Amino acid sequence: MTKDNEKYTENIIAIARAAKVLDTLFESEVPLGVSSLAEELNLPKVTTFRILNTLTASGMLKKDKEDLYSLSPKFILYGDKVKSTLSLKNIAEPVLEKLAEAVGENANLGVAYKGYVLTLAHVSASSYLLISTLSPLSELYCSSMGKIILSHMDDNQTKKYFSRPLKKLTINTITDYPSFQAARAIYLKNSIMYDDEEFEYGLYCLSAPIYDCQEQLIAVLGVSGPKTRMLSKYEQITAHLLDAAHEISDILKQSRYTVEDFHRQLL
Repeated sequence: MTKDNEKYTENIIAIARAAKVLDTLFESEVPLGVSSLAEELNLPKVTTFRILNTLTASGMLKKDKEDLYSLSPKFILYGDKVKSTLSLKNIAEPVLEKLAEAVGENANLGVAYKGYVLTLAHVSASSYLLISTLSPLSELYCSSMGKIILSHMDDNQTKKYFSRPLKKLTINTITDYPSFQAARAIYLKNSIMYDDEEFEYGLYCLSAPIYDCQEQLIAVLGVSGPKTRMLSKYEQITAHLLDAAHEISDILKQSRYTVEDFHRQLL
């Protein structure tokens, strides 16, 4: 190994160790000293001390009077910068693409918007084109995504919603409160909502909820396709769908992303 390669390897190791120090201090509820960090990271105290000194000098750490270290306020600025560039759509789209590829059906991301479902992102499966024309806004009552949004409203809101005349698009369209409650009970049990040809004959949809860092419903993830094919791989689809919804929720929680953040960006 040449001297240049050795130096490059040493730099990579140093960066990795510094990152571990930052991660450890981030996860700790209290400031930590050199000995505690060295033991936690399985590093020599001299090496740990050198890393801490470098990070403190760069303004990334602060040291108190007892020689205990914690992250500096600089990370607040970093966090605000990262958060300002995040959006629900760009967080979800890579997961949406993986989901569509894994199940071989269309995948959609929907959010509540002024009493409707707003389709924020859509990925078409290569093997299937959605039968109907995808509309950016659709009614809540006749889609699996919309029924999840309704399921997270209180009873007075949902009763009021179903008290108005709702058009039956197919013979299966749910337009009354008791029928919705039956569908909601199934959803609350397994976190999956279905749309069994309620929007269009031949079309079957499954959806799962996405939550923000405060456990509030922020969006809904859906998979749609021909009923026969969807039912033939129901277990596979629901497993991938729930995994994808959890993955997006986890990213939102790690990013401290809230419904309020999304609404500010949407407006």
